[in-house]
Amino acid sequence: INESRDCQTWIDFAIERFGDDVKIVLCGISMGAATVLMAAGRTLPKNVVGVLADCGFSSAREIIIKCANEIHCPGKLLYPFIKLGAKIYGHFDLDEYSPNEAMKTCQVPVIFIHGDTDAFVPCEMSQINYDACVAPKKIVKVPKAGHGLAYLVDSDGYLNVLAEFFSEHGLPTEVLKMSKCD
Repeated sequence: INESRDCQTWIDFAIERFGDDVKIVLCGISMGAATVLMAAGRTLPKNVVGVLADCGFSSAREIIIKCANEIHCPGKLLYPFIKLGAKIYGHFDLDEYSPNEAMKTCQVPVIFIHGDTDAFVPCEMSQINYDACVAPKKIVKVPKAGHGLAYLVDSDGYLNVLAEFFSEHGLPTEVLKMSKCD
């Protein structure tokens, strides 16, 4: 929640540093994906032209309950205490906003990427965000990719779908001129 607000500060910094005509694509993996999705639901300057969300969750509540249940703790019973801790120590409300809600007001193109064997953040969470997104969008499910590993499992395919999506929506493709790590 707080970090999604921090994105605005970084966006302002990038515009100040690189000029009024800079094009910005917000990118994030896992919690970073949830962060940039929530930022994309806010009012953003015209410089923000797209979002890449790799294995983002649909809401803090859902991922916290899922993770608690996996370690044999009663997620629904623990959640109010975790939420209280966030209010006391983080000064935010976990239920204040979610990536899923943000997608209902998003105005920039979003590409959702998720490994179909992600055991941490279920691939269905990206599908939920995709379904809620009102902006131009694409979802890519990478076979045999675990959490945050889509690029490593299929780097050529990953870069190809990004290039295709970016080209379709007039987004900057300079960032895609990466070389594969060997």
